[in-house]
Amino acid sequence: MIRLRRLLASMTAAGVACMLSAAPGAAVAQHHAAAPGAASAMGVSALSFSAKSVDATSGSATIELNWTMISSNPNALGFGGDIHIRRMNPKTGAYIGTELAANFDSQGSLSGDVTVKPGATPASTTYTWTVPVPQYGATTKTTWAVSEIQGGDGAGDQIDWTAPEVSAFPRSFTARTTVDQGYPSLGQIALAQGMQATVYEAPGQGAALRYQLDSQENKSGVHGGTVVVTGSGGRTARGSFAIVRDASEGYQGCGNIDWMQRQVLDCAVTVSLPAGLAEGDWKVTEVDLTSNAGVTHAYTGLSEAPVHVTSDSVLSATGFAFTPSQIDSWHSPVPTVQLSLRASGAVGGVSSVQLTNWGNNATQCQQLSTTPTLQADGTVTVPVLGLRGQFSCQLTGLIITDGHGDQAVYGSSLGAPDIDATLTNIPDTVLPTVDAVTVTPGTVAANDTQTWIKLTIDLSASTAGVNGLDLYLVDASGHVDSIQSGGVPTTFSGPLDEYFTLPQGIAPGTYTIGFTLQDQGYKTVSYGLPGSGSQPMPGGPVTLRVTDPATARPEVR
Repeated sequence: MIRLRRLLASMTAAGVACMLSAAPGAAVAQHHAAAPGAASAMGVSALSFSAKSVDATSGSATIELNWTMISSNPNALGFGGDIHIRRMNPKTGAYIGTELAANFDSQGSLSGDVTVKPGATPASTTYTWTVPVPQYGATTKTTWAVSEIQGGDGAGDQIDWTAPEVSAFPRSFTARTTVDQGYPSLGQIALAQGMQATVYEAPGQGAALRYQLDSQENKSGVHGGTVVVTGSGGRTARGSFAIVRDASEGYQGCGNIDWMQRQVLDCAVTVSLPAGLAEGDWKVTEVDLTSNAGVTHAYTGLSEAPVHVTSDSVLSATGFAFTPSQIDSWHSPVPTVQLSLRASGAVGGVSSVQLTNWGNNATQCQQLSTTPTLQADGTVTVPVLGLRGQFSCQLTGLIITDGHGDQAVYGSSLGAPDIDATLTNIPDTVLPTVDAVTVTPGTVAANDTQTWIKLTIDLSASTAGVNGLDLYLVDASGHVDSIQSGGVPTTFSGPLDEYFTLPQGIAPGTYTIGFTLQDQGYKTVSYGLPGSGSQPMPGGPVTLRVTDPATARPEVR
């Protein structure tokens, strides 16, 4: 009997060809499943709890759930799946709170909370799940019931049984619980990270407002909630969340959740707004939070700032452009450019132009002011500064506000019409060129590691200048020794002086000097090094004579 795991991207050619759903309650993937209307070859033949009631008020109670999986498929390889239990309203049958769940396979479960009874076969396996019973409930008695069983037999047969099927068994028990009439706290409600306070509504598509909240409930834990937003005219919209227990992934559906759901952080909630809305503000007016004991509390009078929704039908703009669109950012200081646009429908003039997103290059360009300047031709401009060095900034988000408070949104990052404006530096096309090289002194004793040797490199003008230098000594056989490397003062043309000392252990002999220059665009050029990738030194090789200590003499120039 092989061990089946619930979540597999694919199964081996040994005949295991099923994959169970990763989300509780989701449809099971069908592989060689029974035809519509036909009965599955597998099922559950027995299911019951070890007791009808249990006292959970101590916080350490457990109960055993036993069930038997069967399959009439002669190719069955063993069982895998998951089983769920939930709190249940004994009067209405409605489920309350987040489920408890366990996954199982042909050997039980990896955690050990599900075991297999002796005598198991690929056609029939009986399981026991030792369930830790939660201490808290809405009243002194809490009813728990099996709500779902998903499973497969490894030969393509699958089931997903819920209340209609499992109700044929004694699927419930009653727990004596400690009353939890508390409700989840609301630590914060704020716009989700990356969400702007102005949202574009594409024609006929509506808009989505994304929030995140923190909540805590120290007894039964947080189960879910609803965020209510209100727009002009009192129109409302809602978005909800619920914490679910996935047998493979743990608690899911709401940001960061501790294992008892007693604290949830950065819980994401999306509120969808219908299409065709008039421009205006939408504000969070209520947050309803529900505990696992089924207690709900409504938070009102909230201070979260409103979100402005616009379709650019009142205020709009055209002609987005950087002037100039290409700058020399290699030299310092980097010149300031202007983003210009032409606004229509602005009441009281344009009061603000906010550049919110720069695509994948968020740190390479900086808006210097959101206050626009009205130009003589009717356009408005705001100043922008590019990063020194290599950059390309494509503007992907922009919000315009007029004196009346109306707004317009543009840019793909905000789900709005494209801006089509990019700011770049001039391309790094002219690499550093060396005109002459000198070294002083030209003779050094082999044991002299204290004398500073000066290398002067005369450079012709280049696009990005030189800011890095790797220096080498090359002996008569072509062997290359690194002397030093690193940054140098940025030099576009003229002399570049580099000082170095003779490395320890250099043998007497005549050496030539070679180097590699790097510019601010990380492009390199080499001189005087072996190989076809290096250029010859202008004026011939630059030599350094390393003498025996006894014969070394200072060079006179």
